[in-house]
Amino acid sequence: MTEREPPWDLAKTIPVRPDDLGEVSSSRELGPYVAHLTVIHGGQDLGIHAVVEGPSDIGRCPDCVLSLQDLRVSWRHARVLPGSAETFILEDLGSTNGTLINGTQLLGAHSLRNGDKIFMGNTVVRFSLADSLDVGFQKEIGLLVGTDPLTGLESKRRFDDALDYALEVAERAGTSLALLMMDMDGVKQINDTHGHLFGAHVIGETGRIIAEHLGSHGHASRFGGDEFSAYLPNLDLAGARHAAEVIRMAVETAGMEKDGIQLAPTLSIGLACYPEDAQSALELVARADAALYRAKAAGKNCVSV
Repeated sequence: MTEREPPWDLAKTIPVRPDDLGEVSSSRELGPYVAHLTVIHGGQDLGIHAVVEGPSDIGRCPDCVLSLQDLRVSWRHARVLPGSAETFILEDLGSTNGTLINGTQLLGAHSLRNGDKIFMGNTVVRFSLADSLDVGFQKEIGLLVGTDPLTGLESKRRFDDALDYALEVAERAGTSLALLMMDMDGVKQINDTHGHLFGAHVIGETGRIIAEHLGSHGHASRFGGDEFSAYLPNLDLAGARHAAEVIRMAVETAGMEKDGIQLAPTLSIGLACYPEDAQSALELVARADAALYRAKAAGKNCVSV
């Protein structure tokens, strides 16, 4: 009896082309190595990263190379400086809560080594010397952790953490925070008539419209299915209603099209504001969600409070 060959041969069924390997196929040289900072612990900041190309500040300031959402981190907390002979120096910038390096209090300047862990507030940042593959990997991981693939908006997990942080900031500063809960109208009919690829198309387009009109004034997430949520710091009820109307009208008049077929979904929006309507993130979501149900009951494609 002759031995039978296995029913498949992976080498034959999954051919590998040189192009599949990208730059690695043409060269084993992956350098030059660059200094890289990655948040490996820290709630909503988990997975964010930055390349050190010069003096690089870490803190809560928006223009920091690594900008963190951790209230126990100072505005400009620490700095990484390129030294001589491809070395990198870490120094504390007079932070309120101090900086630890590998669990030990940082006193003066510290010469960083590959794999060092920097502790600031509730955040841990890893310093590493990364080649081009490592840098690309970190970018991909950051996108997977923090982004909804269909809409390009923040992932719900990152959004929820960021909302908690934004509410803490509003409480400390005595400012307002508006929350919008949004639900698309007509997606089921689009799915039933044209198929789910068309439904996915309008969901993706709506997410991009929301992001475009929020700009740098707020944050949005795909809450689930064809639902979205967004928060806008420093907006009271009147300002939030105006912002919501702008988004609603933009979706209504977008003129979405796929494969020559015109699609016309709309958006119902409920909103609530801190501190007028709620004192916690959970309560704020519940109040905005209740307002969304009122918008649906009022005939859809409208804004309700």
